[in-house]
Amino acid sequence: MQEQPQDPKSPSADIDERLFVNAIERAMVVLELFENARQELSLTDIMARASIGRSAVQRFVYTLHHLGYLARNPDNKRYSLGPKVLGLYRGYLGGRSVLQRAQHALLDLNRRTGECVSWAELLETEIVIVENMPSPHLTAVTLMPGMRFEAISASSGQVMLAHAPEEAMARAFAAASTTARARAASPDFASFRALLAQVRGQGYSMTTKAFDQDSLSISAPVLDPQGRPVGAVNLSALASRFSREEALQTLVPAVIAAARACR
Repeated sequence: MQEQPQDPKSPSADIDERLFVNAIERAMVVLELFENARQELSLTDIMARASIGRSAVQRFVYTLHHLGYLARNPDNKRYSLGPKVLGLYRGYLGGRSVLQRAQHALLDLNRRTGECVSWAELLETEIVIVENMPSPHLTAVTLMPGMRFEAISASSGQVMLAHAPEEAMARAFAAASTTARARAASPDFASFRALLAQVRGQGYSMTTKAFDQDSLSISAPVLDPQGRPVGAVNLSALASRFSREEALQTLVPAVIAAARACR
């Protein structure tokens, strides 16, 4: 019989309705619309994408603009993220002592390999790029802080999930798209769990980039003293510069060494 994943709880299952503020949740829905927006958004755009009524959208947008989290173009009356959001990013980085310790190792890996080097963290069922040091090559993989990928098919996600509780593995697998499961060669949870066991044993994961089949993504986990994953060091390189064999011989050991230097 094919083994099925555990039935993970949805994020809302543990909400205490006495403490949860629905208005703040809806305001954050509006703000998060701009995460992937490639252009300024009008009130009509925001209403359609957030599925929130005009009156509520007007109040949320007015408040966020007044507080500096949204900027308004006076020529077309459209909105974009305001510069104040950068303060939140700065505060997040400043509060990550492990990332501050890791900076030297990340920079050294970037300089020695000449490839894109990132610090990634697990965000529920996704991984998010928190810090990035770009490659100096004219043609290279380009990542930016804030970019997110499904955890089960991302090398960073695999190395962190490999050291996470099984319920976290099951939650990530249950939330994954068919495409992500195919990229991870894991049609069922049993095969995915076996993949993570292999990743944990070898100490790294190497995959192709989800948005670029001509690139390699190599990650190693950074663990706290209790063995829990706090982040991952990732190196992304074009496959045209490294064959898989060359990557295994040169890049993988360098990434593993950098991750160990971050602890």
